[in-house]
Amino acid sequence: MQAKLAVGLAAATLLYGVTAFAIGASGASVSDPAITVVSTSATASQPASGQQAPGVTTGTAATSALPSETGFAFGVQTHFSQGWSPAWLDLTTPLATKSVRDTVNWASVERTAGVYDFSGTPVQTLATFCGRGGALTLTITPKNALYDGGRMVSSAAGRTAYANYIAALLTRFGSCVVAIEVGNEVNSAGALDYPAGVDKFRAYVDMLRVLYARVKPANPQVAILGGSTNVIGTGFLTSLFAIGMLDVIDGVAVHPYRPDAEGIDFEIANLNAAMSRYGTPKPIWATEFSFGYADTRRASAGLVKSVVELYAAGVRHASWYALVEQTHFPYMGLFTGSLIKPQGRAYRNVIDSLLPYGQPVRVDTGDQPFNLYRIGADRWVVWGLRGTISFTGGVVRDMYGVALPAGPVKIGSEPLIVSGATGYTITASQVVADTMLQYGSGSWSYWRRDKANVDTRLGVFDTDFASHFGDRWSKPLRINNTTAAPAGDGANPIRAVIRYTAPRAMQVELSACFSKANTGDGVDYRITRNGVTVASGIVVDTATVNGVKFGLEIGDKVDLVFGPNQTYGSDSFFYRATLSNRGQGTTVVCPTA
Repeated sequence: MQAKLAVGLAAATLLYGVTAFAIGASGASVSDPAITVVSTSATASQPASGQQAPGVTTGTAATSALPSETGFAFGVQTHFSQGWSPAWLDLTTPLATKSVRDTVNWASVERTAGVYDFSGTPVQTLATFCGRGGALTLTITPKNALYDGGRMVSSAAGRTAYANYIAALLTRFGSCVVAIEVGNEVNSAGALDYPAGVDKFRAYVDMLRVLYARVKPANPQVAILGGSTNVIGTGFLTSLFAIGMLDVIDGVAVHPYRPDAEGIDFEIANLNAAMSRYGTPKPIWATEFSFGYADTRRASAGLVKSVVELYAAGVRHASWYALVEQTHFPYMGLFTGSLIKPQGRAYRNVIDSLLPYGQPVRVDTGDQPFNLYRIGADRWVVWGLRGTISFTGGVVRDMYGVALPAGPVKIGSEPLIVSGATGYTITASQVVADTMLQYGSGSWSYWRRDKANVDTRLGVFDTDFASHFGDRWSKPLRINNTTAAPAGDGANPIRAVIRYTAPRAMQVELSACFSKANTGDGVDYRITRNGVTVASGIVVDTATVNGVKFGLEIGDKVDLVFGPNQTYGSDSFFYRATLSNRGQGTTVVCPTA
């Protein structure tokens, strides 16, 4: 766990959707990542000319294909190695978790070369968890003052010593260890602290190669995890894939911290696409993720939605950070002391109500701003924006497992979990388009505009920490689903353009909110319909746009255009915009980190 609170907007620059081609960090074209969407026997009323009419979509369990495989291990991060009370191990029982991520620091065990002392309370606490039938993912940083000056091992002797330590560790814990995560957030500054002149990517992969050859023959059941990136870091990981890391690992570890859960499936698909360019993709392990919000309902919703999207995207192992609230990382624990938090109740509900029933499969609801998943024979999860849904039979519960009254329920940002239902009926949302929920899909596209007003379409651009719509020629311009930034200055602006192309004729009402830190001279914005301005201004701290009404014909374009105002810098901002049926618009709440 690095300083997550310092990530701020950097964490918000994650990839939340993937469409069209992509430009990777290497500048190569990237084919579309694939997302599994299951079509239902859906019917929808067609809108009258010039107006989006309320529609009804129906589906049944019989028309949604079952997933081909199941099984998701949802664990928690503990820090017994950092002096946590052993009594806190008992907090895993009310959560019903069978998986813990922790470490057994190499330097604490091998204090004399070749001699391993596994005594001590932290090791015994983890062994107790093993004795209760638990499984361990151990994150082991390859640093020991006995080798290579205490830096990441880079010599043959240092690599061999690290591999020997891991072998001894696996002997100590036996089959309880399911994975070794090699390093922690190695894309962070100073993490790969090899001596000057050492190729950090090659040195890391060479170490993995020695480790894999040493421990896998005797421990085939243990997954060797490479990467371990803060957030997703597809650009960083691609540099490792390019020199053979996929050949010497069993999985890729990522820490998908993000402002909200939406779009994490697209991000995982982008990483899988990157792997496929260099070999056979390896399983992705989300060994840390969390939401550090004082708003416990928002954090709980993020927990449930993230697990659903990760599982649907093919991830089979994830760990919530952390079991217990910590001073330096507030709001992220499932417990405060021995008191379970709402996030802890949501965690237990996921363990009981979702994971035993199979892999979620995304159900196609057309261009509606909904996320609907089918799980097994008769379970569903749904969230989205301003719609209603009725289920045929079954019980609808909130994210904590509390049953809701029978009948139609409103679809909102908090996930609903349904059991025992054989089908559903959705009434169309009053929202036609939404920049966050539909990011990177359907009618949305992303562009940069130069000072001559020439637009260039953007693909997905991968960096060491983030993936966003952008390219190497317009940095720091970027666009993701909740934050963006232009580039240049008033004399030579490079504007970020978020474009909606109308798929049909309709009468709409636009609402938007933009916000940024009150630094710099602000970001200028202009909203246009087919090039004609309908709203404009400068975002210094917060700006809102409400009730802008206009008609659209098929192919018409609505552009949200953002520039640097006059001076360069401090131009990162949050945004969200919606198009609703005319007369049905509501105020949009600005996203926050």
